[in-house]
Amino acid sequence: MNKKISFQGVEGAYSHLAIKEVFANSNFVPCKTFAQSIDLVEKGIADLAMIPIENSAAGRVADIHRLLPKSNLHIIGEHFQRVEHKMLIHPETNASKIKKIISHEQALAQCSTKIQDKGFEILIGADTAGSAKNISEMKIMDTAAIASSLAAEIYSLKILDENFSNNKNNITRFFIMANQPNHKYDESKDYISSYIFSVKNTPGSLFKVMGGFATNSVNMIKLESYNYGEHFTLTEFYCEIEGHPEQNNTKLALDDLNHYCSKVRNLGIFEKSQYRSKQ
Repeated sequence: MNKKISFQGVEGAYSHLAIKEVFANSNFVPCKTFAQSIDLVEKGIADLAMIPIENSAAGRVADIHRLLPKSNLHIIGEHFQRVEHKMLIHPETNASKIKKIISHEQALAQCSTKIQDKGFEILIGADTAGSAKNISEMKIMDTAAIASSLAAEIYSLKILDENFSNNKNNITRFFIMANQPNHKYDESKDYISSYIFSVKNTPGSLFKVMGGFATNSVNMIKLESYNYGEHFTLTEFYCEIEGHPEQNNTKLALDDLNHYCSKVRNLGIFEKSQYRSKQ
């Protein structure tokens, strides 16, 4: 039975492309929001969620890191998707009539140089493919959309510029999320473990946590902080480390993490993407 995989956006979104690349024979479930995509998996309506986390050009995707700790899902995989932004217009118009451009705010940021050069008025859409769909269905003649070639194909739009991004090496990292964790360990594979933690409100707590990773030769590849609470004195951290909890050095580092922190939660253990070894 083919898996059902939820994503934010409509057909032709880059999340849709990522699903097609990783799970070729799956059934995709479009959602209006990231929260809805996560909720469908939590309720068992979808098997997995494909969630964009960060982009090489525009940084982390807004709200995702705040949504993940609130959900009950587990990260079971990562995928790196090449993003090739196209400038799309209605087939019945032409370049001289285009005065505006619409897309998701991340796509607009990733194409800021050409947008500025052309002097377009910027419109923010809910997502890339949805912006393309709107131009097609509403027959908008003075506005271009930034979206994928798949969106152009689905919504019968004309590609005016094949390479609209500021950077040709534009990559979005996705998390594959499920209701059940994937803690199975294979010593022949390389893993990443992700955690949310809050340090105790004592001097040097974060330094001691970091020291635990350093002295046990565990490489931390990501650390982000978030303030919460009305007085902004409570800090939560999201981190990713290279290693699996069943490896001895990782276990020792995690013992220190638990000792010096008021809260620790594992968000997922997953195999390193082969994309990383190519860099």
